[in-house]
This record gives sequence, structure tokens and C-alpha cells, in this order.
Amino acid sequence: MKILYIYRDYKGRRKRYGKEMERLGHTVIYYYVDKNKRDGISISKIKKHKPDVVWLLNPYYIRKNKVAIEYIRSKNIPIIMYGTLSPNTPFADWMHIWDKIDFMFIHNKECCDFLQGEGLKAYYMPIGFYPDMYYKLVKTPKYDATFCGNISPKVDRKKDRRCLFIQALREFKTKVYGKAFVGKLKGINIASYGTHKKELDVYSKTKINLDLPFYYTCNEFYKDRTHIRNRFFEIPASGNFLLTLRCKESLAIYGEDTVGYYEDDPESLKEQVARYLKDDSLRKTMAKKAHKLVKSKHTFNHRFKEIFKILKKEL
Repeated sequence: MKILYIYRDYKGRRKRYGKEMERLGHTVIYYYVDKNKRDGISISKIKKHKPDVVWLLNPYYIRKNKVAIEYIRSKNIPIIMYGTLSPNTPFADWMHIWDKIDFMFIHNKECCDFLQGEGLKAYYMPIGFYPDMYYKLVKTPKYDATFCGNISPKVDRKKDRRCLFIQALREFKTKVYGKAFVGKLKGINIASYGTHKKELDVYSKTKINLDLPFYYTCNEFYKDRTHIRNRFFEIPASGNFLLTLRCKESLAIYGEDTVGYYEDDPESLKEQVARYLKDDSLRKTMAKKAHKLVKSKHTFNHRFKEIFKILKKEL
């Protein structure tokens, strides 16, 4: 299959989707779209390369490309997407974009269920990890708990869930890697990070690696919703302990003998951190099980094999 892959990279993760496609025997034409140019389909590129499919990293690449869409339709070229939603817009408000995509492999289960309910061909396909980026690395613990990530600079620290949950851990040796938290937290050590190597090193030196799967947005629609991100798989891939929010999407992937869970309440997070800090052996046993699980089921190679298995039946 010849694939025109329209993408914008993020920390070296997204361009490599094309490499995973090539690894499975497909020909990939890479079409990078600058972050300031969000409408990314080019008729000239399609005419030049004559792809079998157009593959999008993000749905907004086609939001204003009416002429290009009509041309693609005239050539019977399917449009495929493996990616996620915009955290600034409710699901339903993007129906005029979603319905232009033939096959959507969506990271978020709730959004996928919504699209299926609208009669669209949507399939739940979470994010994954690359084994050469995130591999087993366990060092002498330096921190009780850490979080690697950021927040919107516009959020109110007294309302933002990431801020509220992290703030509950002041009494522990907690460190946050994400410069956007500066000025949003009190009594918490904050540093910046920017590479996979640094992130992996943080995971390796932390007793309890936090996952706070709350949306990076001020949009009210997403206030009480959750979303799995890369760290959900990359922390277990590093061979270290993960503590995440208890929700249906998480529980469908990890049993309670593989990762720790807290309820949607900062006090619950505090209680679970205290609980797991007391039992080094339990954390290590669980981390070992989670590591084995993600290696066997949740790499990006697993994701793309499943995607092409579905497409083989559909196309």
C-alpha cells in the first residue's frame, strides 16, 4: 500500500508512525505540516505521488480543505487517521470534520464510542510506546513520587485537577518535571525536562511514577473527563511502578496486580502514595508484571499490526 502520511512530529514520536508502516511492508510518503499551517492536504502532493490512501495524524488537517477533499473523493482514495481529538472542542462540534474521514483509529474510548454512535467507522486504538525509547531501566530511588508533564498556562491552580492532585503530595519527596507548573504549585520541587532520555531517567529513579490523565485544557466539556497519554505505557515499559486514576479505560488495560490505582480525589492519591511507599516488594512485583504486559501487547508495532488487520478487511 502506498501511503501519503500527513503529520506534525511531537518529541520524535509521530514521524515514526510512518516507520512502523514501512516495517509492515508499506510505502510511505512523508508530508510534514508546520504547526502554523493546520490545513495540510495538498492536491499537488496527491497528483504527484498517487497514494492508495491519505493518512492523517490529526483530523484538523482537513477542516478547511474542501477542494482537496473533493479531489480525493473523485479518485476514490480513502482517508485514514490514527490519532486523537482536540481538547479544545467537544466531540459533537467536530462532526463536520469527523465525517470526512473514512477510518478513524482513536486514542480515546469515550470519543470513539461517540463516533460509532454517529454511524462512523471509528475504532478504539490507544497510544503505545517504542521499545528502543522506553526500555527497562531501574536505578536507586531518589524520589517518592514524580510527574512528567505540563498544564495549560491559563488554568486556575485552585481548580485544575493536575495541580490539585500534585499539591496533595507536599509531605512526600515529590518532584514535578514541567516548567508550566511554576507558580501553580506550592511546596513542590519543579524542574523542566525535554527528552525521552531524561524522562526515562526520572522514571528509573522514582518509587511511584504518577499518571494524571486529566485533559490539558480549560474547556468545560473536558473538565471531568480523562485521556490516556504516552506515559501510561512508557512508565511500565521502563520497568518502574505506575500509579494512575481508576477508570474503565485504564482497568480494561491493566489489572490491579500490575499498576496502582487511586480514586478521583486528591486525598485518595495521597493515601495510595503512602500505601505503596510502605511496600517496596509489592511495587517491584507489580512493575515487573506491567513491564511484561506492555512489551507483549502495547508497542506501536502492535498498534499498527492491528490497524492494518482491520483495514485489510475493510478496504
